[in-house]
Amino acid sequence: MTIRAGTVQPVLRTLWRRSVSGTEAPPIGPGEDSPETLPVLSRSFGETAMACVSASIRADRDALVGKSADLFEHLFEIWAAFGLDPREVWVELHKREQLGTLLMQLNLAQNQLPRRVLKPWRVDSTKLP
Repeated sequence: MTIRAGTVQPVLRTLWRRSVSGTEAPPIGPGEDSPETLPVLSRSFGETAMACVSASIRADRDALVGKSADLFEHLFEIWAAFGLDPREVWVELHKREQLGTLLMQLNLAQNQLPRRVLKPWRVDSTKLP
């Protein structure tokens, strides 16, 4: 099954709306006491992440797809509990992708610089053996 790039964003947007609508507590700020739901959400996320790892080790594609979807749901619930806007995460991912591309271009440019050609009759070092 081929998924077009334009179909992923509406699915994530719907998932985000559902996560935000299920959060009735005010967002958790840094330094504030976390409500009882946050440890539960975090534990669920961790268990689901381990289930993803387990499915990948077993090469169980169907389980990996299902647990990956669960992982996104739990992650969005944690973001909603913290009042985190997904756009902040997407911006961070975009920054990393841009930086990686820039570093790769710089590395390629560095490797394409002309190297100094050593002439066989000329000694490159003054050290004697």
